[in-house]
Amino acid sequence: MASFYTGNTGRSTGEHLDFRVWDVAAGKYTDPTRFTDRMRIGDRKLTDVYGVTSGYQPGGRTLHGITKPHHGIDYGTPTGTKVTIDGGQFLTTFDDKSGGGITSQYGITDDDGGKFEILLMHGNDKNKVLSDVARTDGVPSIVVPPSDTDVVVAPETKAAPPNYATMSKAEINTEYDRLRKAGDVFAANKAGHEMHKAYFKK
Repeated sequence: MASFYTGNTGRSTGEHLDFRVWDVAAGKYTDPTRFTDRMRIGDRKLTDVYGVTSGYQPGGRTLHGITKPHHGIDYGTPTGTKVTIDGGQFLTTFDDKSGGGITSQYGITDDDGGKFEILLMHGNDKNKVLSDVARTDGVPSIVVPPSDTDVVVAPETKAAPPNYATMSKAEINTEYDRLRKAGDVFAANKAGHEMHKAYFKK
């Protein structure tokens, strides 16, 4: 379970955590209230330790003279507060340039099988940024060792190039079609010569 360390945007309501929930099926933010018990500070619920500084206001809240929707619930957590999500699959941490700052994203499933994503926003620099934006494919960006909460970036794995000499004619044709259908014209053209030589040696 990866940890999130809260920060301070310095622009809004002081030191706090912004907790939001995205409804995957609906394609929009939803009231995060029913998910707040998933946040943990050690073995305690975050909501038992810190109070709300700004509630969920989809109709809009006014801050610094600007009124706009607030899709999350803000909690008055001091900078560096270590938060974990109970039952959440950690997906990634990204830097939201639109105002959320360093944000961690978790995939969760509710009791009815609904898919949601929890966003913990306004993190500090102790959080390792792993991607440019939120994940949309549900695939985690990291591996979390079972005995630790520190984030370890998963190593990139590259598949070995196909050996056309050991492939049948049908397999060579299939591989060429796959490259073309994937839109990788450069790879298809580059591999085409080797495929052609192997094909006619069969």
